[in-house]
Amino acid sequence: MTEIFFVGLGLIGGSLASNIKDAYPQMTISAYDSDPKQLERAQSIDIIDKPIYDFAEGVAQADIIIFATPVQTTVAYLTMLSTLQTKPGLIVTDTGSTKSTIQAYEAHLLQHDIHLIGGHPMAGSHKSGVLNAKKHLFENAYYILVHDLAENATAHTRIASLLESTRAKFIKMTADEHDYIVGVVSHVPHLIASSLVSLNAHEASQIPLIQTLAAGGFRDITRIASSSPEMWRDISLENKTHILTIMHQFQSKLSDIISILEQENKMELYDFFADNKAYRDALPIREQGALTSTYDLYVDIPDKTGSISQVTDILSSHNISIRNLKILELREDIYGALRVSFKTAADRERGQAALNDFDTYIL
Repeated sequence: MTEIFFVGLGLIGGSLASNIKDAYPQMTISAYDSDPKQLERAQSIDIIDKPIYDFAEGVAQADIIIFATPVQTTVAYLTMLSTLQTKPGLIVTDTGSTKSTIQAYEAHLLQHDIHLIGGHPMAGSHKSGVLNAKKHLFENAYYILVHDLAENATAHTRIASLLESTRAKFIKMTADEHDYIVGVVSHVPHLIASSLVSLNAHEASQIPLIQTLAAGGFRDITRIASSSPEMWRDISLENKTHILTIMHQFQSKLSDIISILEQENKMELYDFFADNKAYRDALPIREQGALTSTYDLYVDIPDKTGSISQVTDILSSHNISIRNLKILELREDIYGALRVSFKTAADRERGQAALNDFDTYIL
């Protein structure tokens, strides 16, 4: 019987464990976590078959190990693996958001008949912890699988086959390709968002009204700056080389637009906005990318009693769940007085159709 050993049972590890246990009931799902309470919770909701309280014991019994821990924690475990008893042909994968640090161990582990396939599921949630695990969390999300050595091709195929039940969209690439791409689409945007917030906070210390007016669109475009400081400190250092290269490119882009403004070049300024609008508008709407998506509708409702309840009644009558409702006071560049947040892109589309059918103002 195949035994899948999970190390780390947060949202990602728990969701993968739940999915695999449901899809492959003949497999044994074991798990180890530095917090024993996570194991108790996981067992209470039936997403693991047996808790493991000794890491070496779990490794010895495993056919496949899935590390769902922070990258530096995973590195510490990988360092230990070659010193422990393992089954022949052990396959190891992870879920970290940088890959070069992990894949640096690929050749070393291969010498010990351990096959390392890096993994990065590009899915998440605003909630954390194993009790919020969802077996459908990865559906339609991109899932990157990485190996740099040809000898691990068979292990790559086996991991991809195991994870087919997630219904994710798998992409194969090298560790260096992965880290550069996520640097562009995820890591640098987080740094830029945090820098914008820092600028806002500095100016607001002199002009308090800035903080008040930042409650609208500014808050939306800097949403990712609310992510975990510990996690983004580690990611930034792990992918430092690529991030610095991309940040220098961004610095050059800023210099270009500063020059255009200084010269008051209307044509170039128009082209700057038009070209970037065209590219942005062409981005896939329904795809899940490297950044966690939000699924919002902006509803232009009149300021009168019952307007909000009309919207919620319509959605409820169509069995459409919503995550949040927010009345917007500052709405520059945002059309609509009410922001309705949905759990999925499909719910947002159904919500838009339902509200349009009832002649509610949807934008």
